[in-house]
Amino acid sequence: MLHFEGLRKKIIKNYFVIIIIVVALFEGLFMFYVQNYYYNSVRQTLESRVEYINGSYNTVSMESVSFEDKVNSIYEKQMNDKNTKYGISIIDKNRNMILDQYGFKTHEKVNFIDVNRALRNGKSLVPYTYKIASTDEHVMSIAVPIKVNNVVEGAVRYTVSLDAIDREIIKLMAWLIMIGVVILIIAIGISLKFAESLITPLTELKKFASELSCGNYNVKLKSNKIVDDEIGELAETFEKMAVEIDKNEKLKNEFISSISHELRTPLTSIKGWSETLGYEGINKEELDMGLGIIQDETERLIKLVEELLDFSRLSSQRIKLVIDSVDVESLVVGVINQLKVKAAEKDIRLLFEFECGEVKNIQGDKNRLRQVLINLVQNSLKFTDVGGFIKITVNQDSEFTTISVTDNGSGIDKENLERVFDKFFQEDYNKSGSGLGLAISNEIVKLHNGEMSIESKKNVGTSITFTLKNKLINNI
Repeated sequence: MLHFEGLRKKIIKNYFVIIIIVVALFEGLFMFYVQNYYYNSVRQTLESRVEYINGSYNTVSMESVSFEDKVNSIYEKQMNDKNTKYGISIIDKNRNMILDQYGFKTHEKVNFIDVNRALRNGKSLVPYTYKIASTDEHVMSIAVPIKVNNVVEGAVRYTVSLDAIDREIIKLMAWLIMIGVVILIIAIGISLKFAESLITPLTELKKFASELSCGNYNVKLKSNKIVDDEIGELAETFEKMAVEIDKNEKLKNEFISSISHELRTPLTSIKGWSETLGYEGINKEELDMGLGIIQDETERLIKLVEELLDFSRLSSQRIKLVIDSVDVESLVVGVINQLKVKAAEKDIRLLFEFECGEVKNIQGDKNRLRQVLINLVQNSLKFTDVGGFIKITVNQDSEFTTISVTDNGSGIDKENLERVFDKFFQEDYNKSGSGLGLAISNEIVKLHNGEMSIESKKNVGTSITFTLKNKLINNI
């Protein structure tokens, strides 16, 4: 079983923590704003009372009015205001409570911050919030000095209970907490869905990787479980990797099969004839034949090793061309002279033709181009029957040089034409060869910024053409 519980838990945990922090910050800020809003409204009302008292009773026109007349007038107006929620108390200049907020006359000494500030005729009169010790009531109050002839004779104190506001704030907090819980539940659901959207494709990728590790390179990802995002791109990369691994595995198997066959045949011949030559009584004719076979098979092994080395260099991009001026005419004639003996052994006519008349030198690696041409002619010799022909045709214009090797050999099936340049591909495994010749030749032509193409028809013949630029702008 495949599990991603750790990833699921991490996603949910992270989402949960983020949502809690966001909700807590939002609710905290909101409650701070609400509390300030309610308290400020009370505070502004109290401050308006201060402005009213100062504007009505502490003016120049009211200087000669006695303290008693002023406080009686203030108290009567307060009593006539039936809708007010504010309590009023009167304190004399000695901090004695003349009249408390319930209308009782008492001479209790008071020591409130706002009263002390008012009696000192403080310039800054601001509401004061506190709790009454005896009743545990939360209140806000403010005291205003009452002046007679510009002398503070006492103070009027307004008080309002904040308990009702606090209860409303607590109710609001409860609602906000409930809303926060609902948000958290929704967030957990969303995070679960999000986690599943991540885990499902990752689970599919894990299964896919497990199949790859077991050597199953033909496994396919379920496209309905892979989304079109970075994970989807990763899945595509996995699939491409599987295809490449499969190709490399097939290439490796073909390599082992081909090389095993190609090594076994000459080694068997060399071993057999070396033992035969060791017998006593062998005649001169048998000795010459045995030595000739050993020499041929040794050359065959050397050629195979050289092809393998070239294949290795090409695969690791370690082949470097030595660019020089190449005499194409001398190159073609040299290859013809080198291989005409082998062609004569099979009674195959080896022809060449320069269609453009005069052939000018081109830029390229002479030895590598010679290797290409030899590979193509030898390949034609292998698949052309006795009495056939092989023709090398050269054409040239101001920009390109085209060389074709045409034969009337066995040809290639149509379905195999696209594979002839693949490494280790052999249409007929009964024929000798590593299957690397055409692949190496094609790579060398590509290194020259050229192209190679093939036309063939079964039992009719084959024509392989490669085109090179006369001048290489960027030397390799």
